[in-house]
Amino acid sequence: MQLTIYHFLAFIILIVCFVLICILIFLKIKQREIALTAYTITTVFTALLIYSIFLTINQFTTQAKISNLVYTRDLRNESVIVTGKVQNLTKFDIRKCYLMLNIFNKQHVSGEIFSDKNIRNAKMKNISVSYTIEIIDKLPGSTYKEFSAKVPFPPSFNNAEFYHTLKCI
Repeated sequence: MQLTIYHFLAFIILIVCFVLICILIFLKIKQREIALTAYTITTVFTALLIYSIFLTINQFTTQAKISNLVYTRDLRNESVIVTGKVQNLTKFDIRKCYLMLNIFNKQHVSGEIFSDKNIRNAKMKNISVSYTIEIIDKLPGSTYKEFSAKVPFPPSFNNAEFYHTLKCI
């Protein structure tokens, strides 16, 4: 998690609210056991609130887009070369971007889908592989970088479909 000015502002505001609530508990609640319970609840609630607000802020400060994505199969090495461009959509730096790549072998089923023969064939065959590829190490705000990565391609796949997801931190 990369801290921004928004993280610091949210943290300061929530800590000030936490201190004010603790002062209010100290002034209004005279029984010790009830006050300790109120302090504990306030502490846990504030910690959860800080964590959830930090996650929400991260969603808006680490936005990226992938484009020009091309899959090229290298038959000599039984691999797939993935090339493309990642663009940072915010003014904040992104530390790392990962491409979650799923390759599925599209199966053609004939006849009854739930027949014993088709179920046995589906159980015996590996129909998908997944890779997590680090494609960008540091991406400054409002810029883009080209990337290229190579992953193994299962030789048994004859009708492959590619699906991808971009995850940036």
